[in-house]
Amino acid sequence: MPQQSNSQTTGIATGDHPVLCPLNPVISTPAMLDLENQLTQWLWTGATGAVIAGASRSGKTTSFDVICSRLRARNGRSIPVLRMTMPLRDQKTVLSVYRQLCWAAGLNINGRHTADELAVRYLHLISDVMAEHELEQALLVVDECQRLSPLQFNVFAELYDRLRSIQKTLMTVFVGNDPETWRLIDGMDSDQYAHIHGRFFLHRRAFSGIQSAKEVRYCLAQYDALRYPEKSGRTYVEAFVPQAAAAGFRLASASDLFWRVFRGYQQRFKIGSWGMQSFSITTNTLLSDFLPRYGVDELGEAMIDEAIRLSGLVPSLVTRPTIDKSR
Repeated sequence: MPQQSNSQTTGIATGDHPVLCPLNPVISTPAMLDLENQLTQWLWTGATGAVIAGASRSGKTTSFDVICSRLRARNGRSIPVLRMTMPLRDQKTVLSVYRQLCWAAGLNINGRHTADELAVRYLHLISDVMAEHELEQALLVVDECQRLSPLQFNVFAELYDRLRSIQKTLMTVFVGNDPETWRLIDGMDSDQYAHIHGRFFLHRRAFSGIQSAKEVRYCLAQYDALRYPEKSGRTYVEAFVPQAAAAGFRLASASDLFWRVFRGYQQRFKIGSWGMQSFSITTNTLLSDFLPRYGVDELGEAMIDEAIRLSGLVPSLVTRPTIDKSR
């Protein structure tokens, strides 16, 4: 890393700034916007289900964090969205799926509830949520779907059928990791599970991270434009490097540099795309730490490479961490 510069005034951002809150999505990506458009199309055309799969940490879950509150029905009303994450379990039963659905929805349940009882409670919940939104439609997002067994997909078919019988529509989107998700689906016999394939597997979509310098620029430009607080505050870049921003520095101008450094990792480790988790940590580290400390004039390959290393890109996607057993 370069020597610390005294020419750059440290930013004024406080600890609640979005860039300093790792669990909060900061920006949108082209893949995220494409996914939002696709979900809207499926909802508007009455699709009953879909499968979305991508590499681990590519940004699938984060995308749904952002998108779900923005989905609208044709009449402009907000689409009610229910979400659940499928945990890894030794016993892959129908009952365990109903339990997870109820827990994710905040329902109080205990070990004595049967699958039928939990199904009724969850169906009542969905109906209540639809009534609150004044819609006869809802979206259920099932994350980590590669952990499901073929038998467990019947839960979602039952929910769809029972709601349809009372003129309500539930679209279920299964989100999982590539290639495990595709192996699971392709391994389900099309005759035995015809009712599953017809409802949920007709629409399939691959999800990817950032794939070009153009997409990097699209993402970085948001740091130059977004403000915190949203209407009255400084831009994200101004909050951390105010003097440089006032002098005309824009983070988007470094997009080719970002992409060139990442491409070195991509070619060396055969990485399909730049996952949103790694990209966000890289950019947030640069903006909140390195640039205020060393100055924007020192922004170069070495600085970006160090930020990528700190993002955990290689350990999370390519290698297993080494444990020091000498301690």
